[in-house]
This record gives sequence, structure tokens and C-alpha cells, in this order.
Amino acid sequence: MRQQKNDIVKGLNAHMGIPVVPTDTAGRKPNYPYLSYKIITPQENTRHSLVDVPIPSTNPNFTEDVMVVRKEQQHFTLSVNAYSMDEDESRDKAIDAADWFRHVGYHYLAGKNIIPINVGNITDRTTQIVDDYERRYGFDVRIRAARSVAKRIEGVESYTLTGNATTN
Repeated sequence: MRQQKNDIVKGLNAHMGIPVVPTDTAGRKPNYPYLSYKIITPQENTRHSLVDVPIPSTNPNFTEDVMVVRKEQQHFTLSVNAYSMDEDESRDKAIDAADWFRHVGYHYLAGKNIIPINVGNITDRTTQIVDDYERRYGFDVRIRAARSVAKRIEGVESYTLTGNATTN
């Protein structure tokens, strides 16, 4: 998921031309306007498939092992916020970022096996900071990304049954 997040941030930053930073970070904030992101649902339960692939064995007593690969279309949800001291600027940046996920950046993301499957409504997320307001507009985007996990299972070349075998 780290690589998918980095690909999203890189593409969004290139399109927007403003900083795109993690939401929950300590330290100094960038100058306005800027975007923040946070993965709010790191993994949703999804369908998967198992594929058995014969591979050369690492054990000299066997000719083949099996690599069992679990392939899935991982779903996760990313929250994106646009920050400014100006309400119109914040709203416009949020709309532009949502458009990037829906259309402008779609092919860039698809080329990296990342598919935005639902871009939510843009909502007002303004907050008061001391005696002023920080204008925030944001949305959540649900994303599907290819993922696979593999494990090696050592092969069994032959076996011998001992004892009494009965049949019905």
C-alpha cells in the first residue's frame, strides 16, 4: 500500500502544483493553499484467488516446489482535504483534486494498477483555530489496487502408505 500511496501523492502533487502532505503530522504546516491526505480505511475485505505455480525446488531431494500466490483487488479509502484561509480557494482546490481522481489523473493511476472506484461528495470541513477559521473542503475516495502475496510450499515427490487400508 505504501507504493500506491506514494504514486497517488506524486501524481496529485504534480497536477495541483501545491504541497500534498499527510494529515496527521507534527511540525510546521505548509503555506496555504495545500492538500492533506490520510488513509482512513487501510483494507476492506475483498475477493481473492489462489494460483499454484510450480517452481524449481531449493531442496536437492525434490525437483519442484509450489508457489501459492494469493491475488486480490485490495480496496482502501483515502481522505483528501484542501486547506486555505479563503473559502473559495479551498473549495476550488478540493474540486480540482476530486476531478483529478475522477478523470484527469485516472489513466496515470490505472497505469500503476490503482483504480479510483468512488469519489465521494465534497463537504465543508472548516475548523476554528483560535480567533480565525481555517477553510477546509474535502472528500473521500475509495480505491482498488492489485495486490498479491506468495508463499513457497516444499514439494512431496513420493510417499508410502503403511498399515491396513480398507475400502467400503
